[in-house]
Amino acid sequence: MAETAKGNKVVFKWIWIAVAIVMIIIGQFGPLWSPDLTREGQAAIMVLLAAVVMWATEALPLPITSLVMVAMCGFLGIAAYNDIWAATFTGSLWMFIGIFGFTTFLGVSTFPQRLIAMVVKMVKGNINLVILGFMVISAIISMVMSNIALTAIMMGFAASLLRAAGAKPGESNMGRCLALAIPFAVMFGGCLLPSGTPINVVVLGLAETACGVTITFAEWFGYTIIPVTLSLIACWIILVKVYKPEPLSQETVDAFLGEVSALPPMDFKEKFNIGVLLVALVCWIASSWIPALNTTFVALVALGLLFLPGTSMITTKQYRSESPWDILLMMASINGIVAAMSAAGSVAWIVNMLLGVTSDMSFVMLFMVISVVLAIVHNFFPSGPGLAALVTAPVLGLVAAVGGNFTATILMLALWCALCFLVPLDSVLLVSYAGGYYKFNEMWKGGLPVTIATMVFFSAFLLVVPPMLGAL
Repeated sequence: MAETAKGNKVVFKWIWIAVAIVMIIIGQFGPLWSPDLTREGQAAIMVLLAAVVMWATEALPLPITSLVMVAMCGFLGIAAYNDIWAATFTGSLWMFIGIFGFTTFLGVSTFPQRLIAMVVKMVKGNINLVILGFMVISAIISMVMSNIALTAIMMGFAASLLRAAGAKPGESNMGRCLALAIPFAVMFGGCLLPSGTPINVVVLGLAETACGVTITFAEWFGYTIIPVTLSLIACWIILVKVYKPEPLSQETVDAFLGEVSALPPMDFKEKFNIGVLLVALVCWIASSWIPALNTTFVALVALGLLFLPGTSMITTKQYRSESPWDILLMMASINGIVAAMSAAGSVAWIVNMLLGVTSDMSFVMLFMVISVVLAIVHNFFPSGPGLAALVTAPVLGLVAAVGGNFTATILMLALWCALCFLVPLDSVLLVSYAGGYYKFNEMWKGGLPVTIATMVFFSAFLLVVPPMLGAL
């Protein structure tokens, strides 16, 4: 049986590899779709779509697909090789190399566990407030840590609480609620800063190329803190009302707190490294007013401080093995492919084609239509960076045509390419889904109202505040 399943998986991968090859052949040799589209432009579109198919199905490992597809743009003559390579690694990607060190450190630190215990003790075991505590801590740490890694860590802490409570996977409402609250909060936290998720970096990089608009750390945080906070609170209320978690007994609380109290006191090394993270956050915010505090410079210097002799808690081997290099290569390849598409006129052609459908729409109507479409599509298209690569440049072209606000649109694109609450297909959601605390068809009951509430808060804020403050 196992051999049959393995064989079927291999066949499945070969089918999708064949589909990707056919797509590239159609782009290069098939009839042109429009007299306004060049051969190179059509080939570029099909290379991106083939890459998205390969990323979504993982027919090849993510980094291998990324490297092959970006090289294919040069081979097919879509753009010059050197122009493609120059577009791949931006300053934002170098910043993420530094942030990988933060993720590695927090994976070995007891700091998140101690925070949760403090919350449990503070709220005296009130399960609804415990869930809120998990969500707030997850959202805050998500600003500087990989969403997938953080979800795994927080689910591990939640599992110890659930074990103490005797909560059985698939039966416990407490387990169901926590298993959804944690990844939802992690995704919300990733929206708070450009460093929160690779998707933000992809959208920002593509936006700077497409319309020349940049958003500083302070501006990004200022635009997202209020709608994220309101959405997080609404998410908490919805989840506890829909799934109705069982109360915690005093025995359960004592057992959980006992595990944490058994930890040794936090030593100087851990305190020093936590201080490095906090200083880096402050410097990122201050970089909006102090140009010398370049965000990439701050991240890389902080990475160096995490490895200082005598104070480091992580090893080079841990940093190499636990950092998501595949996502970094995927982000770099997206930059290269989209740069090739722009050079070949693909983006301009897509925008002109869509203008025929949206030409009579106001900016507000266009903004809402795109928000709804992305909020639905991302649930069934689990590659957030891939989705961002597909939609960012064309959507910004449409916004320019209707005289809309680029800043509001950039934030909206990053938001809905990062959030998905209806089905557990995204990698962040799969981490918690694997615990078996909720079923596939149970997520939408809480996820749909969370999606609606989030859309209301973000749309109302972004459509008003950036234009009011004079943002482009």
